[in-house]
Amino acid sequence: MRTLVKSLASSLILEELNEPQDPAPAVYTTAICSDGDLVASLTGIAQLSRDLGFTLHPETLYAADGCSATYHADHAEVPVGLAVDCNPRRGTVALAVTGMDAEETLACFTTLEQALFGDC
Repeated sequence: MRTLVKSLASSLILEELNEPQDPAPAVYTTAICSDGDLVASLTGIAQLSRDLGFTLHPETLYAADGCSATYHADHAEVPVGLAVDCNPRRGTVALAVTGMDAEETLACFTTLEQALFGDC
């Protein structure tokens, strides 16, 4: 039996699989301190993001207590999405942009970061 196993093992040829790898998504994120009102912050974020092409599937999800919320939308022309979390209790606004192409995603993130936060 050992001879048979050794013979089979030596005749086994393992070839490297050249299957394409799925690319990993790119995610860029940042946060700032903010003392802005929740409604005013969400209104501004929604308007700026629409102006920059994030017009698909916009949605605002409020926390159970109604004191914080996350706004998200997809870009109409570039395959990227954004999420902005506003939390007045913590005094923070956080931005995340994700997509499959790192360069496109970074370009959208940089544009949004500048539009929403300016030169912080």
